[in-house]
Amino acid sequence: MMQEHDPVDIFREEVRELLADLEETLLELEGDPCDADKVARAFRDLHTIKGSGAMFGFAEIARFTHDLETAFDRVRSNTLPLSAELLGIALEAKDHIQALLGTSQDGAGLTEASDALLARLARLLESPGKDACPPGADLAAEPAGEHGAHREATFWVRYRPTPDSFVTGCDPLGLIEELCGLGESVVVFHPGEPAPLAEHDPERPHGWWDVLLATGQGENAVRDVFLFVDDGGAVRVEHVGDGRPRRDDLDRLAAVAGECRDAACEDGLPELLRRSLREKLERRRAPKAAEAASAGRGDSSIRVDASRLDHLVNMVGEMVIIQSRLSQAVDKALDRAVLAQIAEDLQRLTDAMRDNALGLRMLPIGTVYGNLRRLVRDVSASLGKNVEFVAEGGDTELDKTVIDRLKDPLVHILRNSLDHGIESPAERAAAGKAEQGTVRLWAGHVSGEVVIRVSDDGKGLDQEKIRRKAQAMGLIAPEAELERKELLNLIFEPGFSTAEKVSDLSGRGVGMDVVKRSIEALRGKMEIDSEPGKGVVLTVRLPLTLAIIDGFCVLIGSGSYIVPLTALRGFQERPCGQDHPVVGVIERMGRLLPCVNLRALFGVAEERPDYERIVVAEVGGTEIGLAVDKVVGRQQAVIKSLDEMYRNVAFISGTTINGDGSISLILDVQRLVEFAAARAEGAA
Repeated sequence: MMQEHDPVDIFREEVRELLADLEETLLELEGDPCDADKVARAFRDLHTIKGSGAMFGFAEIARFTHDLETAFDRVRSNTLPLSAELLGIALEAKDHIQALLGTSQDGAGLTEASDALLARLARLLESPGKDACPPGADLAAEPAGEHGAHREATFWVRYRPTPDSFVTGCDPLGLIEELCGLGESVVVFHPGEPAPLAEHDPERPHGWWDVLLATGQGENAVRDVFLFVDDGGAVRVEHVGDGRPRRDDLDRLAAVAGECRDAACEDGLPELLRRSLREKLERRRAPKAAEAASAGRGDSSIRVDASRLDHLVNMVGEMVIIQSRLSQAVDKALDRAVLAQIAEDLQRLTDAMRDNALGLRMLPIGTVYGNLRRLVRDVSASLGKNVEFVAEGGDTELDKTVIDRLKDPLVHILRNSLDHGIESPAERAAAGKAEQGTVRLWAGHVSGEVVIRVSDDGKGLDQEKIRRKAQAMGLIAPEAELERKELLNLIFEPGFSTAEKVSDLSGRGVGMDVVKRSIEALRGKMEIDSEPGKGVVLTVRLPLTLAIIDGFCVLIGSGSYIVPLTALRGFQERPCGQDHPVVGVIERMGRLLPCVNLRALFGVAEERPDYERIVVAEVGGTEIGLAVDKVVGRQQAVIKSLDEMYRNVAFISGTTINGDGSISLILDVQRLVEFAAARAEGAA
């Protein structure tokens, strides 16, 4: 049975997306306050949030957003400068709307915070101050008719609510009031033929409105008022002329409107309608408000491209056909060639369905860039540092689960860069650097993995301070000689911190070890590099998905193992007539490569074959050989995590269940490469 989703949950999810877009737009406007398109985008986001809030009964969200929307409407019409103060209040307002989403529909407990922010906004609007983009600047350069200033024009608007308008939460009177706020207007209400009170349904609207409106906002602004009205001939907007209508025409229309209002109010029916409707809507909304207050955020959801869903449905249809062919083949006892063809078709379709299903969960990593940009802005401001945040590769796709679990590690890495890495403007100037520091985030696909690189141009890591701290913690002996990379990797040890004082951002010894464990829980790897005076580079390598991988099944004794296909580079063969060391060497295309004897590494004592196969694998540009007994063939592996007590088993990253019910272990090729490289360096 199809699952029904609560419209309020859908509303909350959509508003979260709008708030993310609003935040990104506001941050971009800080760099270019005269960008008319971005001002208009911020206005549309606020307008949509306000309209949706009113429609779904979130009165506090609608009330709070209204004044902010009005401010940005003034900005886009060039009557208010877009100041840094206004952008700051708008960012705080975005956070407040996010908080209101988690409360009941009346915003219980947060109305005082709403009023405080609105009071600050009102004071700012009274004395807007100065900005790089004052009224009359480039905002007016955009085409009239979209966002910029418009000539005075007169429109005739007819609004006839649909029968279910009240049930969906629409407020016709509120819409008319908003429409009249765009300029000078005359409103005529046509009550229609009222039903007897005994038969009257207060949840069905009666009557319609005609409005003659003179405004300089343009036709789009008029239509935007009814953006959330379920159209079906319900709204009609016509441009009746430029300039304002003549005063005598308005007077005659006002007289007609007065007659209509008098006729409608003879028996007090409109007030009775409003009172009855109000009571019914309050009874309808009360239980949902209680549910929202207790339930909080619902299940997470994800937007999916419709073409992907269409493709998936088509493949399900193909699978049904193949299943029918298979049933007929069994009934008719067809020969092996026919069954083999059906099996091949089924394999092809299964592969395609797997790729499509995994694609449904893929999201661009850029979805978290907006939050990170805001983080850099706020933290650098609190530290008194001037920092530019450069984010690249936002279209790189990752599994939604990976992205959700990647946010906190990235936040911690960026905080470290801002707090420990980037110097103050005075320190940078003394070092001959530009006063503005740079933190760069890059993401991309490399050799079947997703690589995320966070770098800064700060002072870099103090290796002597790391050494002294490690010695004080007993991590290394005083006389120990470590390579640069080994020394830098000490910052991933639990409790390690070189901060000299505790702050809100750092110094408590809870940090990079937690980040590393979080990345490893995603089957990822972390690398660090640093040069004094030039900054730090942190590299994170992650699998594309946590669910399924392609690999080659190999045998070592009676044990079955999977080598991920992304690491595979080729095969070789050598005789087993002699005992090979755990790490030896092989020759490949004129080069000597380290070769890990997995039989010796895992302590397999079973009888050896006459010849062993060498699987050539590569990770991060380093190739090694893996000596196994036999290569079985290509296999898809549905990854299962290791149980808690087996998590620290070396060189194994997971398990998978084979078609016959047996279990294969998935080799951790990255660790095998590191192991081989370390042994080779030790022997050199």
